[in-house]
Amino acid sequence: MKHILVVDDLADALAMLQDAIQAAFGDVPCTLARSVHEALGVIDSGAPFDLALIDLALGDGSGLELITRLALRQPHCAVVVASIHDDDDHLFQALQAGAQGYLLKDHPTPWLALQLQGIAQGQPPLSPAIARRLLRHFQPSAPVPAQSQAAPTATDLSARERD
Repeated sequence: MKHILVVDDLADALAMLQDAIQAAFGDVPCTLARSVHEALGVIDSGAPFDLALIDLALGDGSGLELITRLALRQPHCAVVVASIHDDDDHLFQALQAGAQGYLLKDHPTPWLALQLQGIAQGQPPLSPAIARRLLRHFQPSAPVPAQSQAAPTATDLSARERD
């Protein structure tokens, strides 16, 4: 990784994500943004990023806008959500916007660092709870009992049908 963008409006979360990045990649330059507005300015400046960690719930808007912008302008950039939201709405909107991974910030820093290192080997960074949600989403629902294919018998017919 040559250059990383981290977007989060909470100082503690920014510090934790920076620690995970340093543990994963050493002293890689990181650009920090604390809002959608600030991050859009950084993205629009043309600075190239190899990785972007983006929170979804920012004080001035949604990180979805940033994911979409990066996916269009820098398709080589691995865009990963770093969020506390683990519901289907946030997950699927982020993936549709172009996110290539989804990490929950409630994991310990060393675990997050391992997930980030896996990006270099082509592994999608996914928290286990997120991976389970994805798998459940694509599993078939409970099968509907098959109805008998045999022709109805006289007992299956109403009085009017028997007439």
